[in-house]
Amino acid sequence: MIFKDDLFKGKSFLITGASSGMGAHVALTLNELGAKIVAIARNEKKLQEQKNQAKNPENFICISKDLSDYEKLDSWTLELCKEFGGFDGAVLGAGISLASSIRTPNYIQQAQKMFNINYFGNLQVLKGMVDRRAHSRIGSSFIWIASITVINPPKGLSLYSGSKAAAIATIKSIATEIIPQFRINSISPGGVDTPMLSDTGRRSGRNYIDISNANHPLGVAKPKDITPLICFLLSEGSSWITGQDFMLDGGKLG
Repeated sequence: MIFKDDLFKGKSFLITGASSGMGAHVALTLNELGAKIVAIARNEKKLQEQKNQAKNPENFICISKDLSDYEKLDSWTLELCKEFGGFDGAVLGAGISLASSIRTPNYIQQAQKMFNINYFGNLQVLKGMVDRRAHSRIGSSFIWIASITVINPPKGLSLYSGSKAAAIATIKSIATEIIPQFRINSISPGGVDTPMLSDTGRRSGRNYIDISNANHPLGVAKPKDITPLICFLLSEGSSWITGQDFMLDGGKLG
């Protein structure tokens, strides 16, 4: 651990997509660093599995919620903020990935499914948290997990890449609206060894783990390679940074 043990003592963060992959790792890390975590994901069983690993399980709150049902999600989030007395920020990590060709008959339906979670769901959570009635604390920092595929989109991931590109453009604009009370940035990792990367490859017949190892000079990343940047951007050490997208490319783009 490169951060002091009590870095986030007295802080609280909301994490979407906290049941696996990068969302789970950052939730557990922030909890270990002293923060209270409200972990949100669809799968209650997987959330409980993460809670069982938490250093401070009493400060790891699990809430099962399907972010694809996004229409009233901002109001739901607002009430959640009131219930917990406000937060110090959030990591918007909920997302799915589907490999699909534009020639696929249900391509647009797949696009809607992708954007409902990757974009609209996370956006509604953010909308609820920056509402003045949410009492998010001054200096709160929000991180949206995007993807390097925005810069270098591989075959079959047009929809996934598009949903992440929308997130990056959105944070750059929203940053100008919520300053100086709050900050928001995005991170764009390359290939990260997560269940989502493996599942996408299995469904498409391509091994994205092997592809990432071949395409990244530093090899495929692990969630532990991504979490430190998220922790920095949530901390007061990054208080002069907002509206930026940070690429973690493992040397891929040079």
